[in-house]
Formats: sequence, structure tokens, C-alpha cells
Amino acid sequence: MKFVRSLENMFEKYIEGFFNNKFSSGLQPVEIAKQLVRQMDDERTVGISQIYVPNSYVVYLNKADYERIGSYSQSICKELSLYLVEQAKLRKYTISGIPLVEIYQDDGIGKGKFRVVSSFSEPLPEENHVHDIEVDVSKISDTRIFDKVECDIIKKSYLVGVLKVLEGPDVGVKVDMGVNRINIGRRASNELPLTDMNTSRLQAYVVYEDNKHVIYDAKSLNGTYVNNHRIMCKRLEMGDHIKIGNTVILYEVN
Repeated sequence: MKFVRSLENMFEKYIEGFFNNKFSSGLQPVEIAKQLVRQMDDERTVGISQIYVPNSYVVYLNKADYERIGSYSQSICKELSLYLVEQAKLRKYTISGIPLVEIYQDDGIGKGKFRVVSSFSEPLPEENHVHDIEVDVSKISDTRIFDKVECDIIKKSYLVGVLKVLEGPDVGVKVDMGVNRINIGRRASNELPLTDMNTSRLQAYVVYEDNKHVIYDAKSLNGTYVNNHRIMCKRLEMGDHIKIGNTVILYEVN
């Protein structure tokens, strides 16, 4: 099958016989690529004229499997990213730029298992030509007209939160959160950029999962702490204090 063969070639470019030898847990590398494509399909958003798919994908492996590919992860992530671009084109999906694929370790994942999380790293573009489409409402049997109060409820159907810096060089800096990924660290392009030199360029990030905001450590040098406990990932709760470097950040829900 062309799909499988192309993936075999991809992995074998970096590790001789890598595809033919399973992970120590029995997991096949090709399963990761297949799941990424399934995740792209499952999380697609239908617009007026285009179908949008996430442009950020994170793969979580257990310790043994992560160490198996650790030194090759950047190269493999690059190939997986290009593969997603090809699959998006075949499916006529719209994806913002080159998708970012990252691989991290998660000690909570069992043997032979892995997890994929996807998100839109930036808002979807507005399709301004929506107003050019005329619809005869009288011909649509199940049409419902929403008043302003109902529309406000619909807009707030997802959890809205805020991260606010309480301690450190960036006291007072804050960012509102909805369903989009929030990157935290010294990188200027982060949604929550910090000047704390004891943080990494990408220290941690928050994604929206199952109507909750979940924070993940991004393999930072100094670690990410929530309520004084070092975490790899954690669902955030109202009032949680996130400590990275010399910075303390408060999580609140609006």
C-alpha cells in the first residue's frame, strides 16, 4: 500500500530498520502517522467555503518509546509535518502554514499506548464573503432565529479563562484564553511572552481539552509547577498557581 510504504521510507531515512523493528512496547511508528491524520479529520472545522484543520499536533509517548526515538524526534516531526500537508491537500483541507508536530514524554501513558492532541495555534480567518450568500429562510423547515441573549450563550459555550502574572519581572501581564493554544515563555511570538531569564523560550503551553484548560510542560530545563508540584500535564482549576522560573501565574475562569 502506497500510504504505508511512504511512511516506511520516511522513518527508515533516520533509523536503519526502524520501521521494521517495533518499539519495545510493540507500538509501530506508522501508527503515529495514521493517528495524526485521523486527528486532523476528526478536528476539522467547516467554514463557509473552506474546511479548516488544526495546525498544531502533539504526540505523547511513554518513557521507553520516547527514549527509542529521542535523538531523531526533530527529524521525524519534520517529516510528519510534511506528510500532514500532503494529506490535507488530498482532502482539500485548509491548514494555516506548515503544521507543527512535537513529540513529548508522558509517564502517565501505558505500555504500547500513545496520545495525540491537536489545536489551532491561531484564530481561523474570517470569511468576509459570507454576506454575499442569500438564503430564503422560509424554505428551511428547521430554521431557528436566536435573540441576542441566546447568541451570547452560544458564544460562551466553551470555557473562558485568563492567565495573569502575579510575581516576577512581568507582573500584571495577562492573556485571555478560549479554545486556542496559549504558548508561555521567553519567545516573543508566544501568546504569553515573558522576560524572566529563568524560563525557556517555550516553557509550557495551555490547550483546550474536554471543556478544560490543560497545561503541558514543553520539556523545559527548570520544569513547570502547579501549586508547588512539578507537572508534565495537568488540568487547570480556578485559582491554580503556575510557577516557572521566578514567575508565578494565576489561572482564573471568567
